[in-house]
Amino acid sequence: MSGPTADDLDKDQLDQLHAATLKASEACLELKKLCALILVPVGTIITSFGDKRPGPSLFLASVLVIIAFWVADSFSYYYQRKLRAAMTVIWRRRAVRCTHPAPGSSQSDPPAIPTSGAVTAWRAAFNASMAYYAILGGLSALAAWAYAVGWLDG
Repeated sequence: MSGPTADDLDKDQLDQLHAATLKASEACLELKKLCALILVPVGTIITSFGDKRPGPSLFLASVLVIIAFWVADSFSYYYQRKLRAAMTVIWRRRAVRCTHPAPGSSQSDPPAIPTSGAVTAWRAAFNASMAYYAILGGLSALAAWAYAVGWLDG
């Protein structure tokens, strides 16, 4: 009776890592949607407890909400990239096992498998998918500036 092969075990591990990566990716999208959803009630609550007009606390609260979601999304993105890096290691291991060496090369030359680059906290916080939060923060800063110069003092 033979047990599972190394390829079978690698495939199972890749399937599990892929499922976890999809969950992390979904979490990133849900955090972005939740951030937009939370900004409106936060603004409404803050202005309703005040004099029904925008004020510095409104803009501060919106920036704090954006930063909180940006940090949470960065963590999710970081672990998503770590999972993909772990998958790349397994793909390379499988590729070395599954390929036959071409004439003139050795078995130790692994086939080219793309890499996703180093996973760092900085790269997780500042990448193209986090532009959403930068845009929201910029719009909030623009609104705060418009308030400060009197354009929103209606």
